[in-house]
Amino acid sequence: MPVAQLSSVESFIHRDYAGLFATVPAIALGSITSFMLRDRAAARRAGAGAGESTAGMLALAGVVLTLMADRLESDPLGYPQLAGAVGRLVAPADGPEAVPGGRARRAAADVLRPLALATLVRATALQGAAA
Repeated sequence: MPVAQLSSVESFIHRDYAGLFATVPAIALGSITSFMLRDRAAARRAGAGAGESTAGMLALAGVVLTLMADRLESDPLGYPQLAGAVGRLVAPADGPEAVPGGRARRAAADVLRPLALATLVRATALQGAAA
């Protein structure tokens, strides 16, 4: 293939890619708008059931927090990223918390467990109010 034809083919390909990439933001914006409108319509249809779904989501969150606290209290080194994140919720201290995983254990007992309890109590209150 002669060089002149090759460069015109490459130019054609690059123009098509430029057009494709120029439409990507419009496609993304349209998709986000359609998802938002669909979610709003679903929320309007749900109406009265919103309190029950909120209570269910809070109950699920409370159970997950309790499970996280159990796992961190039994084996914090088995979940290093979770232990690191939860360990930052409490201030560093000397003593038993200085051992690896000690801060995560303390955070699980002092932060996660009370938060899980409060979340479960709130879910129960919402469920009782909806009934």
